[in-house]
Amino acid sequence: MGAVISGEWSSVTPQDVTAQNGLCAQIPCHYRYPSHLNNKPRIGIWFNSETNDKNVALHSKNSSNESTQFRHRTRLSGDLGDDGCSLVIDNVTQQDAGPYFFRVNFGGGDRFNYYPVTQLHVTDFTDKPTIFSAEMVAGQPVNVTCSFNTTCNGTTPTLTWVTPAGEPPSASHRVTQWGDTWTYTSVLSLTPALKDHGQNLTCRVRYPTVSSEQIHTLNVQYAPQNLSITSPDNVNNSWMLHRISQSLPTTT
Repeated sequence: MGAVISGEWSSVTPQDVTAQNGLCAQIPCHYRYPSHLNNKPRIGIWFNSETNDKNVALHSKNSSNESTQFRHRTRLSGDLGDDGCSLVIDNVTQQDAGPYFFRVNFGGGDRFNYYPVTQLHVTDFTDKPTIFSAEMVAGQPVNVTCSFNTTCNGTTPTLTWVTPAGEPPSASHRVTQWGDTWTYTSVLSLTPALKDHGQNLTCRVRYPTVSSEQIHTLNVQYAPQNLSITSPDNVNNSWMLHRISQSLPTTT
């Protein structure tokens, strides 16, 4: 994290942030200003620039002031009134990479640009969903779970399945949150057959511009068939008597 201090004006922001293409970028930010401005209305502005104010990534009062590149994709995750200025960019692309800095404008000439800038780096989308395997017996229904974790809540991913049968799978979906992490879960109901053994089951996660998948190879076991149990009462009695006679001592 980097900090800039100029009298009572200061901020804390990271020097570098990395985001995956197609997901979201989050630049944490907290700012301070002279106390006599505490109750004054304010406007927060983020710029995608090193020093100038020509490329507006976010304008807290009027989104029409934002560059076309960013419009409808940026938001503040913090409250300007509580000194929060964190920026979120949804559906990040390689074109979004570069420097960002924050400005607060109280009007009447009271404004401040907070430096140093934060460099945003955009990498390839590499996150994959996770398939939790379950014991599979031919002919017996089973549930298989696939989940995907993300800290981005601006765009909802879609989880889909591809099964060996090629038929539209029956699946239920849910979303849970733990802290800043959202977990998207899909539970697939299927009845495997012996012919499915060694076939692939695929879970895909899809965003508007990127997708990934996890593949699981099915291990289908045989169901018990035509079992019979022989009790001791069914053992050949003559065979048992013959064995007993052979074990008796010989008399003279």
